[in-house]
Amino acid sequence: WNMARKSLSRKWDDGSVGTPLAGTLRGLAVGLLALALGVETASAQSGRDTRYDGYRRTAAKPVMAIVSLGDQRVSIYDAEGKFLEAPVSTGSTGYETPAGIFSVVQKKEEHRSNLYEDGEMPFMQRITWTGIALHAGNLPGHPASHGCVRLPMAFARQLFDMTEMGMRVLIVRDDM
Repeated sequence: WNMARKSLSRKWDDGSVGTPLAGTLRGLAVGLLALALGVETASAQSGRDTRYDGYRRTAAKPVMAIVSLGDQRVSIYDAEGKFLEAPVSTGSTGYETPAGIFSVVQKKEEHRSNLYEDGEMPFMQRITWTGIALHAGNLPGHPASHGCVRLPMAFARQLFDMTEMGMRVLIVRDDM
């Protein structure tokens, strides 16, 4: 407690300074954010398989997808938090997948690239009109696409059936 200034601020264990209420609110905010986002344990980030949350709940309509370029992983969220995730393969050097906030603007179950040798893009969900999309494809364990976000086939099919036009897709450097 800082009695020299005759205030009720104190230096906390983490080195920050603030009032008891500020410390309580800070902890509460962090806890609520983790709960709202459905944060899972670190072990859920290892491996390259498709994962469901620990509750095995029935998922509602997805409202957002977050693609982590650094982790090469996509996480799908509904109103209750994260409920599905899978490995991805994003753009290779020279064809980097752009980071940003996008929306699904077109969906086609069977699509072929008009830019890259008529390549198959099953369960395509376009997020830019310049050719970036989520779709099923080969996953070598590292960035290898021409900029798209490649998904496992079964996951792409499942996601395609769940999503609607306009779903938000956040592409970030590191997972949030």
